Amino acid sequence: MFSQGQPKQAVLEWCLPVVHDCLREFYTQRFRQHSAAFRRMTQLQFALWTSLVRGERETARSDLALLAQNAAALRLNWEVCSAADRYVAAELLDLSLRRFRRMPDEARTTNQALLTLLMQLNGGATPTAQCKRAA
Repeated sequence: MFSQGQPKQAVLEWCLPVVHDCLREFYTQRFRQHSAAFRRMTQLQFALWTSLVRGERETARSDLALLAQNAAALRLNWEVCSAADRYVAAELLDLSLRRFRRMPDEARTTNQALLTLLMQLNGGATPTAQCKRAA
C-alpha cells in the first residue's frame, strides 16, 4: 500500500474524509439548534486537521486562530473543540487498527503518523495561547 519512506502526510491522506464526517457528526449531534453556526465550526476544524495532515504548520496556526475566534464568538468553551478532536482521533485510531491488522509495517507507519498528528493537535503545532483565549 505504501512504503516506510513515504512522508507522513501521504500516509494520512486517507483519513481526511473520515475527519470531516466525524466533525460533522459531532457538531450536528450536540448543537442542532445552531446548525449554520456549527457547520462553520466543522469547516474551520476540518481546515485545521487538513493543514496538519498536509504538514502546513503556518496554515495550521492561522486555521487555529480562526477556529478559536469562531468558538469565542459562539461563546463556546474550547473544551468542546477538544472533545471533537478526541472523537475524531478515537475513530481514526480504531479504523487504522482494523484496516491494517494484517499488515504490521503499514499499521506501525500509519499509527506513528496519527500519533504525531494528535500530538500536534494537543499543542505540538498549535499555540496554546489561542486556545485559552477561546475558552
